[in-house]
Amino acid sequence: MADVYGIRITPDDGGKPLILDGSARFISSLGYLELNGVNRSRQVKAPTPGATQLVVPRNLVRTFVGVNGPSRIFYVKSYNLSASGVFTFDVGGHQDAQTSQNAFGFVDTFSVDGGAALGSSQYGIRIRNGSDFLNLNDTTMLGFVTYRATVNISGSWSIPSDVVAKGNYVCFVRFNGGDRALYLERGSNRIDVYGPGGTSGGAINGVQIVIVSCGFSPGLPGSGYGMVIRNSAGVITFSSRYAPVIWTGGTYNFPAYENTDTSDGEVLQWISPSIAMSQPMIPLCSIGSQSGAQTRSDGTWQYRPIMYSAFKMDGYQVSCARGPTTGEGAKTLSPKAMQVGCAIPCIDASNYF
Repeated sequence: MADVYGIRITPDDGGKPLILDGSARFISSLGYLELNGVNRSRQVKAPTPGATQLVVPRNLVRTFVGVNGPSRIFYVKSYNLSASGVFTFDVGGHQDAQTSQNAFGFVDTFSVDGGAALGSSQYGIRIRNGSDFLNLNDTTMLGFVTYRATVNISGSWSIPSDVVAKGNYVCFVRFNGGDRALYLERGSNRIDVYGPGGTSGGAINGVQIVIVSCGFSPGLPGSGYGMVIRNSAGVITFSSRYAPVIWTGGTYNFPAYENTDTSDGEVLQWISPSIAMSQPMIPLCSIGSQSGAQTRSDGTWQYRPIMYSAFKMDGYQVSCARGPTTGEGAKTLSPKAMQVGCAIPCIDASNYF
């Protein structure tokens, strides 16, 4: 492994060594939110100065059984997370979404640290432009890579129970699934495969997975050897026991849309990273909805199943695709598919494998 510059570390997992340079970052968990139509402005923990906001929706749509009429679909159609941690959003679907007190969107909010300001550290080793581990006092803001592996997924795959700090995490993946998509079932910490038409099951081999756990102070390397950074209070803010997040500024920039055509096909819109990357990885999340073919009629209403969006991946490109059903179908006049406009930071698998 040719080192151009920086410090090379070998984390406890025995995986590929990493170079600590100006792209070394941590990911911070800012808060989990359940979104309804009434209170559309929320405060989460403020990101570190200069950080890039990262919203990882668990899902953004919900259908409700209708009373003396068709079922209703409510969804979050846009959101924004400010530099001060104010999360705002707008809603769509049935008009009752504007006044619903029932949650129909569920999101985790994070940030990717923006790096140290020049001259901020007064002692120790500085990683120029990297995260300022020396002067970080709030260790709940820390987040490191606690799992990386290449796995074969047949039907579903459970995140190992011994992954550190599994309460708040981001799961990055890279895969080539063909007509298969991946969906993170966050409540049960499971990655599920979905095939044509949103059917559950099938296999995707060679899925690269990087899990970043948040909100803990890393311990010493298991061998007793390695690199440790402590802040002025003596608390460990970096340890070579875990790999840092290596982020060079790449994002997947998804445009917003609400597709209302009446065909039965899946809505695919392929997006490439904003910068050149060798092997981009995307955080598994659900940024919209898809629907299936018409399934039933009820008087003058025609119904099709509504599904949470999953991700398909092909080389550099990613698209929303059909995932698990929300349960209750919605009338065909509802959007066939919708997607929130958002920028999602992506990392490069070549740094980890």
